[in-house]
Amino acid sequence: MMARLYCVVVTLLLLAEVSGFEEGATNPGVVARITRKGLAYARQLGVAILKKELSTIKLPDFSGSFKVSWIKTVSYDFYRLTIHRFELRNSDLRLRPRQGVRASLSNNYMFVSGNWKVKKAFVTLDGTFDVNVDGISISVSLNLGKDQSGRPTASVAHCRNSIGHISVDISGQLSWILNLLHKRIENNFKNILEQKIREMVRKSTTSHLEPYLRTPPVSSRIDQVAGIDYSLVGAPKVTSQVLDTPFKGEFFGQNWHSPALFDAPPIRLPEKHDHMVYFAVSEYVFNTASRVYHQAGLMNFTIQNHHVSRGGRRLEVGGIGGIP
Repeated sequence: MMARLYCVVVTLLLLAEVSGFEEGATNPGVVARITRKGLAYARQLGVAILKKELSTIKLPDFSGSFKVSWIKTVSYDFYRLTIHRFELRNSDLRLRPRQGVRASLSNNYMFVSGNWKVKKAFVTLDGTFDVNVDGISISVSLNLGKDQSGRPTASVAHCRNSIGHISVDISGQLSWILNLLHKRIENNFKNILEQKIREMVRKSTTSHLEPYLRTPPVSSRIDQVAGIDYSLVGAPKVTSQVLDTPFKGEFFGQNWHSPALFDAPPIRLPEKHDHMVYFAVSEYVFNTASRVYHQAGLMNFTIQNHHVSRGGRRLEVGGIGGIP
């Protein structure tokens, strides 16, 4: 049901940041923040994806039997169930402080059609049916974290769904027989749909979202000299206003990868929520870059006479900060 909603969650995980990482734990070099405005935009993208995916749900056939006093037991089958329309009326994507995100759909509508068949001894009757399903509500809560490799993780914490009302319209040869069992048939439809939705939510997480989050690289090659490590140094931090994730942001040499001899300072972003996304980069990123290129012999600069201005004025040279 939430198939491909993992695309939205991945976007949130890769855009997040912290309002203040205190000293003691490893401080990030790069911090990104998504606000509730950004979350609203992600919700719009998610709704467009969901609307397309929901129309592709395959509903299983189901069968049963009932007793009619004068003809005893009759068996029935409902098959070739097809979803023709799915209306997403209300949707919401919000933050769950200290945990993750919650996605919900409410008061939605679905129209389904299919075929039915009734058997009694050697007699077989068949026809078609239409089902109107109203008041479909789904709520999924995801816990966000990080694994040992520094990649983001997401797992389903809670999954709830309900259906408000189902109306079945049966037509065909002697359809009045099945109309005697409207309530039982509608309950069967309701149970099947609710079970199918729960299965799809779990499957979307275990088969799509979790494997996808394990695949992105946590470092990249910059050039022949350096690469950058942007693995997570902590789990995403969630408040009621922002979703924050800390990235390492450390340059390393392509031929050697020793830890930096200095720590990253704490990063604190102002409490502003006017934009969808905020980024912060500390001097740690630039210092690790200058360290790598200096050790590779690419940061040496010889000052000659023509570099010094005449008249006793001070020479000012700008550039990347060096390492003490």
